[in-house]
Amino acid sequence: MTTSEMPDFDEIQQYLWGAWRMMNGHADGLDQLDFSEDGFWQSFHAITISLPPLILGWIIFANDMISLQPETGNRFSIMGRVAFVDLASWVVPLVVLALSAKRLGLNKRFSPYVVASNWGTAIGAWLMVPATLARLLLPGWPALATGFGLVLYGGVMYLTYRLTHVALKKSHAYTATFFVVMIVGSLFLMILLQNVLGISLPEPVMMG
Repeated sequence: MTTSEMPDFDEIQQYLWGAWRMMNGHADGLDQLDFSEDGFWQSFHAITISLPPLILGWIIFANDMISLQPETGNRFSIMGRVAFVDLASWVVPLVVLALSAKRLGLNKRFSPYVVASNWGTAIGAWLMVPATLARLLLPGWPALATGFGLVLYGGVMYLTYRLTHVALKKSHAYTATFFVVMIVGSLFLMILLQNVLGISLPEPVMMG
């Protein structure tokens, strides 16, 4: 595996702008991304870009877990397990896709998809911040905070679908099937790992 340095600020801005253009259905967003080997591995630094909103979500999840099920463990233990679940749900589906790309006829589109998806996921993580803050600031209104979060999550999924369609350069029928399988697979893995690690709440933690 090749290790790549963190992109500089201008590069990060360029990549995020490219992914945002794709999320809005513009194919020219692809021109802003780097699909070289270095660019491919650099795109995983999108995880680093996503850490602030993710960590905020992990803290809130841990607080909820402690209040509902104090026997689960201490805050740092819970946060570590939630972090593992979120990051595994980000990376493992891409590994599975790498192993099946040839069979799916996506050899040429695998790198563009992964690079765009990584930067797009970072945007999605930041777009979900208002929902995370709503859970923090409206503890007495869990239904309202949850509903707001679901609306935002739906919006992020819509944008992510558009990015996927631009990245794959396939028909909407193909893209929709691919997208559903990736999302369902990721959510299944997330819920499975939460149960295995003993951090399952009535509603699963979603990265965005």
